[in-house]
Amino acid sequence: MSLFAYALTLNLIFALFRVAYILLYPIDLSPEEAQYWDWSRHLDLSYYSKPPMVAYMNYVSTHLLGNTELGVRITPVVLSFILSLFLFLFVRRLYGERVALLASVLPNFFVGTAINSLLMTTDAPFIFFWGLSVILIHYAVERNSLSNWLAVGVSAGLAFLSKYPAVFLFPLTLLYMFLVRRELLVSFKPYISLLPASLLSFPVLWWNFQHDFISFKHVSTLADKDAHFPSWATFLEFLAGQALLLSVVPFFILLYGWWRTFRERDRRGIFLSVYSLPVFLFFALLSLKKEVYANWAGFGYFTGAILVALYMERLFSRKRLLFFLTLTLSAFLVFMLHFTPIIDVLGLRKLLPPKRDPVKVMVGWEELGREVSRLCREGDFVFSLRYQTAAELAFYIEGNPRTFVFHMGRMTQYYLWRDRLSGYKGKDAIHVSEWGVPGGVKKSFESHEFLKSVDVFWRGELIKRFKIYRMKGFKGKFYEKPRGY
Repeated sequence: MSLFAYALTLNLIFALFRVAYILLYPIDLSPEEAQYWDWSRHLDLSYYSKPPMVAYMNYVSTHLLGNTELGVRITPVVLSFILSLFLFLFVRRLYGERVALLASVLPNFFVGTAINSLLMTTDAPFIFFWGLSVILIHYAVERNSLSNWLAVGVSAGLAFLSKYPAVFLFPLTLLYMFLVRRELLVSFKPYISLLPASLLSFPVLWWNFQHDFISFKHVSTLADKDAHFPSWATFLEFLAGQALLLSVVPFFILLYGWWRTFRERDRRGIFLSVYSLPVFLFFALLSLKKEVYANWAGFGYFTGAILVALYMERLFSRKRLLFFLTLTLSAFLVFMLHFTPIIDVLGLRKLLPPKRDPVKVMVGWEELGREVSRLCREGDFVFSLRYQTAAELAFYIEGNPRTFVFHMGRMTQYYLWRDRLSGYKGKDAIHVSEWGVPGGVKKSFESHEFLKSVDVFWRGELIKRFKIYRMKGFKGKFYEKPRGY
């Protein structure tokens, strides 16, 4: 059997495991997944907080497989499988088949890859098109052919339609050309790639022009929120998050790989480092100012993982015990991520209590949907104070009804859909809340009554309590006051 066949077989096993996990393990869609699914029912040029690719892909997959967890999550499973094969073919050209096999399979042992290969968030299509773009850029720089650069532009445009950090591709490519082929900086061919990239990106810009550039206001608000410098706590939290994304030991191998690259000035290593190290440094510096979510820098580890595979292969050749211990620890962390209740069996509950378990956001929604379905009457509409709850209810209530959000915090995509509320004037509503009925909600209706509570347990502990109310006599609009973007 060839090493490519091994890569194909092993990655197929991981893909089939993910499908089985989706079908059999008792977790629901995460709130972000539910929101992006809800977007797919209103196809648009862009959306409040993200570009439209995640909605488009959800539209295709759920039309093929229905409004089910598998219908939503099949896309990241397929994209990660395809990208793993691209990785093998690309790395084989750089370092040979042994490193290519490891580069193709090793990311499956990373916590970050395990998440992005299972959950349908914006990271799933973004990492796919980012990885494809980076591979195409390597070929384009080597050959400097017009067709290669046009392919880069198309892929980069699709990456931008997936997530805004695709803009990193342009400065990083300039940096790479400066380091290895400076003559390309004055060639017209690389800049031709901007044409298809701009054409594909234009609908997002046009949508934002029509909506007062709301997406850019949202992103800038995230960048400035709770900002103060220096914040060592958020910096250390960022570093810990990055180590966890790469399953700890590989993160330190990557740090070593970056150091060796610029010490040896190897052209292949420079390529891998240029598309990973600056991304890491950017978000590390940002974390000195504010909280940075661990996944924000995750796309930089596409080429970073190749560096890890390179030095892991050398480790395998010299110290096989250490290699297998590293792989075993990584596999254990990924396994525990998928099956966190085992933490309690192992007596490690204090290490990760239920209320800090990231899986807790994916439980209880189907049960809540059943209860609301039972309480809904014909003509009622459903709303919540949080977009996360509204999106989950839209997915799990029988018939997938349109749901709404009463905004007390920042604006969301649901605020742009509030004009549809006027059609429910005089109707009753089901209000699902974790905090009760605020004054603005009471003002929007004639009266209300409490119906019941729904308690959600995870790993034997109460983690959420939802209160369900019947709101009577809707006045035709929400008396809401969103605060910021």
